[in-house]
Amino acid sequence: MRLAVIVLLSLLSLPACAKGKGAPAAAMAATPVTPTTSKITRVVFMDKEHACECTRKRVDETWAALQTALGTPPKLPSERIHIDTQAAQAGPYVSEKPLVVPPGIYFVDRQQHVFELLQGEIKADEIAAVLKRGGQ
Repeated sequence: MRLAVIVLLSLLSLPACAKGKGAPAAAMAATPVTPTTSKITRVVFMDKEHACECTRKRVDETWAALQTALGTPPKLPSERIHIDTQAAQAGPYVSEKPLVVPPGIYFVDRQQHVFELLQGEIKADEIAAVLKRGGQ
């Protein structure tokens, strides 16, 4: 129940989306988390299955940037979770570091803690920088 409340509150705090307007730049910046000594072992991409046109565009562009940064074959395993329809899967990440501006990319360490969270419109070079800091 507590998890459902956390996810619901996170969803309610998402900014309303107007056509042609993105999220504020400050909200899209990286959300640093105190790094542990462990390296990044996987990536979780969090988006919304049901989103307005401008959010969907941002999600698609950021997903493509993640695929580019991970390379072929991918450097790390990745998982895609829809925060609005897969609340149980999203819960552990959102409770540790809330997602304010979808999409979000959670970089997870060996202890299954969030090493860093990027959110909003994210470019491949930003993702690559986090991967580098995480030892990838």
